[in-house]
Amino acid sequence: MSNKYYISYLNTFLLTVLILCLFQNPLNAQTIQFSIHVSSTLDATKDQDMDFATLIAGSGITQINLGDSGMGVFAITGNEELDVIINLTAPANLTHTGASPDVIPFTLEFAYANKGANDVNQAVVVTGGSARFQLRERVSGPAGAPPTPPSAHHTPAQATAYIYIYGSMNVGFIDAGGYTGNVDLSVTYD
Repeated sequence: MSNKYYISYLNTFLLTVLILCLFQNPLNAQTIQFSIHVSSTLDATKDQDMDFATLIAGSGITQINLGDSGMGVFAITGNEELDVIINLTAPANLTHTGASPDVIPFTLEFAYANKGANDVNQAVVVTGGSARFQLRERVSGPAGAPPTPPSAHHTPAQATAYIYIYGSMNVGFIDAGGYTGNVDLSVTYD
């Protein structure tokens, strides 16, 4: 039976794409701002928002790769003896905040580093939108007996894993205005 401590890291994020003019006019910097809501023994911090920098209408695909300075970074801290399940749900398109039917195709991916350091070179790329991993990688493999529950006589050691979020958007010849989408990143103990 698994302990479920639900956390909504990225309950909502708002991506605002301000397109000032069509065709070859520059756009404002594109930043994805994340918010975190924590309600259990896990703790999360947003170390860095995702940032697409300045885009131009009709510029096509803009990619932020794993390790690029514009990727989003989260730190997840909790009981090092437990495993976590991470789920990332993102829309396929960012939609115009006004009356325009235009959309911006949008993809997100993530990776994690659970060896105790914020080091993208140690990151494990996740295929699909879900991953289960040890909060701190155990060289001995999966945990043995169930961990000792926290009590007045026992405080479990804490560990921090890092989540890296990256992806792309395809900016076509679209109407000026704001474009938004909601992304949910949730973490539960397993």
